[in-house]
Amino acid sequence: MRVETFTGLVYDEADPQCLCHLFTSQGKAYGFIQAIDTGFDGQQRYPARYWGEYCHDAPEASIHRILSSGGKWPQLPGGES
Repeated sequence: MRVETFTGLVYDEADPQCLCHLFTSQGKAYGFIQAIDTGFDGQQRYPARYWGEYCHDAPEASIHRILSSGGKWPQLPGGES
């Protein structure tokens, strides 16, 4: 699966820098997505992390929605890069 936004965020499950962690809490599913921010020129490669509600029946739409309007989450000290 590959998801791209108009703002230059790319989630490609074949890219080892892209991550999708799913968790359930209080009866809702949440996705924590690490994508690549390619910038408006498409030449950058910075990790970008967003989270939001996730629907297992619509994974591509869920990831797109999270990347487009989800909350940001930082890299935590001692966490993965």
